[in-house]
Amino acid sequence: MPRSPAVDTEELSATSATTADEATETDEATDRTGDAERRRRRTVTVLAVVTVLALAAAVASGIYWWSGTQSDTAAAAATRDEAIDAAEQIVVNINTVRPSTLDADLDAAQSSLTEPMLGEYQKVRERFAENLRTSQAEVIATPVSAALTAFDPERRTASAIVAIDVNARSAQAPPQAKQQLFLVEMIRTPDGWKAAKATPTTGQQ
Repeated sequence: MPRSPAVDTEELSATSATTADEATETDEATDRTGDAERRRRRTVTVLAVVTVLALAAAVASGIYWWSGTQSDTAAAAATRDEAIDAAEQIVVNINTVRPSTLDADLDAAQSSLTEPMLGEYQKVRERFAENLRTSQAEVIATPVSAALTAFDPERRTASAIVAIDVNARSAQAPPQAKQQLFLVEMIRTPDGWKAAKATPTTGQQ
């Protein structure tokens, strides 16, 4: 009976051990690679989430900031426009009198004022009215332009330079026309902007 070739058990054992070791190393390498890949994916995911959150926060902050500044700017601009309109109306009111509506015109002028100008006006109003009735004077002012020279919304104060065209006539004098500049210092009261002081400047024509 033929004998089977002899098998080198040591070689087999060595080969098996090597194969087993290689298999183990391969498994370990695979595990390490898998762990590294999982860690990388987790890191990428976390970074993506953080980036999205940061971007969202930045966008939200930007929107809130923009909205806030736009709101403040719009409100301030509206208040400035209101002050300019008030300055024009104040100067027109204190420079307009007509014999047919004298009392109403003087009331309009007085309602445009606050202290200290209000008190000064009230002291001379009656004498001023008598002079106007006697002379039958008519003075009509129309606004030309106005611009703020100072504006402090926190203190509720503003100053403006106002240009008006003035047409005047009376029983004793021929009609006259001129342009006059007024510097108006205003205070914002619960009833709106009022003149604390209004003085003509040297820029009349």
